[in-house]
Amino acid sequence: RLYLGCISAVSRLYLGCIWQVLKLSGSPWVGMGRLSKSVSPHFRAILAGNRSEEVVGWCRTRSPEAHLQDLCGGGRATPVLLSNNAEDRLFAPDAALLYRQALHGAGCRVETMIHEGIHAMAELPGMLGFSDAVATSSPLWSRVLAFLDANLKPGAAPPPPPPPALSFQLRQPEASVFKNYVPVYLDFDSWPSPRVQPSSYRLRGDALAPPQARDVAAPSPPPKAEECTRRLAYGPDTGFSGGVPLLSPFVSAAAGVQIKSYRRAINSSSAALFVAPPQAAPLRVCGIPNATFHASSSMDRFQLAARVFSMAPNGELELLSFGARDVWHRGPDPPYLRPDDVRDNWDVPAGGAGEVVVRMAALCTDVPAGNAVALGLSLHDPTRAAANSDVALRVDVGCCGASALWLPVVGASGGAAL
Repeated sequence: RLYLGCISAVSRLYLGCIWQVLKLSGSPWVGMGRLSKSVSPHFRAILAGNRSEEVVGWCRTRSPEAHLQDLCGGGRATPVLLSNNAEDRLFAPDAALLYRQALHGAGCRVETMIHEGIHAMAELPGMLGFSDAVATSSPLWSRVLAFLDANLKPGAAPPPPPPPALSFQLRQPEASVFKNYVPVYLDFDSWPSPRVQPSSYRLRGDALAPPQARDVAAPSPPPKAEECTRRLAYGPDTGFSGGVPLLSPFVSAAAGVQIKSYRRAINSSSAALFVAPPQAAPLRVCGIPNATFHASSSMDRFQLAARVFSMAPNGELELLSFGARDVWHRGPDPPYLRPDDVRDNWDVPAGGAGEVVVRMAALCTDVPAGNAVALGLSLHDPTRAAANSDVALRVDVGCCGASALWLPVVGASGGAAL
């Protein structure tokens, strides 16, 4: 009856049998290594982008959502604790939040924690058998023990107050596990929370137009023709630093050393940087950012990589979040796909234009006053395998208001700062 969910949903095609992931001799998500021969053919098909009816059916039968009624229905209201890490590339935090919503809607009592770091980083002290002092002093394991006490020892102590629906670790410059640092979590009584509002920064020329009330853009003169489209050429030399795969995100969360780039180093041929006006007051962002682009491609396959930065007055770009989307021209979706199944089709003729959505890693952080929100775009993400490395590839991105960065801003109404 008790379900301790130190698990996460994997994308929207839940891969189910997690042991398959453990048999990888390398990580296909960071573009290195090879798959073990023992990996299931279905799993290989998923990594290759196969969305056949057989593969989709295989995933559905292994989806945690297929067992919601068994877990939560019939008045059981099973308690569930979900733990996930903001930059987890195996089990994406947005999928964990979607799974949280599904469990909650089915009647389970759900607690969720999102931590800084990569896969299993917050869970490692207890999982590796470190000393009780190290494990139990972490907010996660303290929460786990309280969760078990409350649900396995009813009546042994006065019932604790109801836990928050979601606890999100706040990224802080002084964060370091080497300094006996105690992380800070923002608690939300519900999720989605009315305290967090999606705020749009629209691409206009080379700038990001700051959010307006109800996302109504302020009157502005018509843009020049050349400002309506920003052309990107494929090239690995973008000027954006992705850090060292796996290592840099770990060091960032463990030692507070953030991944940084510099505006002056951006290659204007293979990358673009759109910058908002400097913040007059601190801006707190907490949730899953995403970006919507109106784009057209010269080829039928490409990758669009997006990065959100906090840019200092000297042009230093501190990476806040990133994501990439691989896009294929494949025509309409097959009829057996459901509305919530994952899609990478782009139902646009080659050379035509359409919408591309890039979802990024979770974040909970502050953009200081004086810094500016910035969005970087390229056709190459150094932490992923290239979808198309043809040097002739060109992608045009609309920048007259149709494309936008959406940030989950805390304490905002229409995008105002804290």
